[in-house]
Amino acid sequence: MTDLPTNLKQPLAQLLLALADDKLMLGHRNSDWTGLGPILEEDIAFSHMAQDEMAHAQLLYEMVGELTGKTADELAFGRKPEEYRCAAIVEVPDEFDWATALARKFFCDHFDVIRLGRLAKSSWKPLAERAARIGAEEALHVEHVDGWLVRLGRGTGESKSRMQKALDALTPLAAGLWEPVEGEEQLVSAGTYPPVEAHDFKGWRSKLTKTAQAAGLTLTLNEPRTLGKGGRRGVHTKHLKELLDEMCEVYRVEPGAAW
Repeated sequence: MTDLPTNLKQPLAQLLLALADDKLMLGHRNSDWTGLGPILEEDIAFSHMAQDEMAHAQLLYEMVGELTGKTADELAFGRKPEEYRCAAIVEVPDEFDWATALARKFFCDHFDVIRLGRLAKSSWKPLAERAARIGAEEALHVEHVDGWLVRLGRGTGESKSRMQKALDALTPLAAGLWEPVEGEEQLVSAGTYPPVEAHDFKGWRSKLTKTAQAAGLTLTLNEPRTLGKGGRRGVHTKHLKELLDEMCEVYRVEPGAAW
């Protein structure tokens, strides 16, 4: 399918905004580590992956722009906090704790691989092609963060303790990644966001748990039942406004500026 039915445009815009907003906030949070990585090689790698996330977000905002008539900059920087669709886990600061930054990335990267894997099977070909391209890069992010989790879990007593503490702290927020956007069931029914075998909560939990066990860490993820309204419906933590005030400062001064 090359032409997207009109009734699917708004639900798809919401789904892509959720993915783009997650990536933009995660990329921005992780970019704060530039120059502060635990070793030089990791400093470079982590900064590069933060750039990847923001580049992915830009591509997705451009797709949303094709559906809504807005520019990528308007979507990224020109909305009110309640118009964003990111999950709480990417909003909260890591307070420059390396274990927390990795734990957040661990949950989010594995989830993005699932979302992108489903979108790569979309009946709408332009979406499937772009999702497959982004998904290939996201798979490298998963390999990287899994390696760090195992490295720290098998490291010293302190590294294992801090990594376990970070996982425990972020686990309650991780379920929010699975909150559906408004109209998501229409996209599933139409094959625009098709269910893919093992690309569900159980598959996500299985892969996360397998890596945690390899690291000698414990992870308990309860399947979300009825999620209250959260980030996918515009209900956010106080941290999102703080993050947007910092991130959108230049855009708000001159929204129409061309770079």
